[in-house]
Amino acid sequence: MPFKNSYLAEVAKKLKKRRHKIIYSSELKPKIQKIMWPEYTDKRGYKIIYYLKNKWYILSIKKEIFYVKFPEDHISEDLIIDDWYRLILHHHCKSATDGQRHIWWLKALEFNLSNHSIPDQILIITPNKQSKEVIVSDKIVHFKKYTSKKTNHYKLFKKYTDKIKMWKHSFRFSNKELSLLESLYNFDELHDRYTYEIIRKVVKKMKDIDTECISQILKSWKHHSSVNRLYKICLKENKKLAALLLPSIKKWSFQLDI
Repeated sequence: MPFKNSYLAEVAKKLKKRRHKIIYSSELKPKIQKIMWPEYTDKRGYKIIYYLKNKWYILSIKKEIFYVKFPEDHISEDLIIDDWYRLILHHHCKSATDGQRHIWWLKALEFNLSNHSIPDQILIITPNKQSKEVIVSDKIVHFKKYTSKKTNHYKLFKKYTDKIKMWKHSFRFSNKELSLLESLYNFDELHDRYTYEIIRKVVKKMKDIDTECISQILKSWKHHSSVNRLYKICLKENKKLAALLLPSIKKWSFQLDI
């Protein structure tokens, strides 16, 4: 029996338990090695992976990440990403950072409206990593450090995060106050209508605002223009919130005509 056929069927049989699931190369290679022992070599292991792909037992959705299927299964990459994006994101972040991280900006604000949709780009704050990386397909993660005047603000901002559980994994994200200020940074009301509508919906629903959170952020010399934009929106959408916000602006910031 040819080399490839002597092991391919056995490996495919072992993968049956993982049908319609994700498997990483770090999990797949030991399975192949165990079946092929003592004839296993890395070169032969890669050949088996090649044949598995060629025979449609696995789909490569990213380097080192495969989707397990049978040849008769027909499933689009978009559906695979919809099902497995969060697991892949969690695994990527766990591998790329030391555990200190939280989701910020617009996606964090959407979480505050229970919007769990998959974004094309997701922004994640860390204390020491800054890069742009591919999660899977065209989905991007931006890791960013939050610093100013040689001060790293990660510890301060982490105090103002919440936790959400999606699938089996938990993700930290900026709370309402912090994500509002983040989303209003470099904000253009005329052109960024989607962000404005999300901000407006959050503001309208809020019955209270954490002025201690706002004050601490302003004291760190961050988000002065954002808090003024937030105040302006509150005057239109939630005057009670505007009244609660104004003392913090007067004490720790300054009013701008924006």
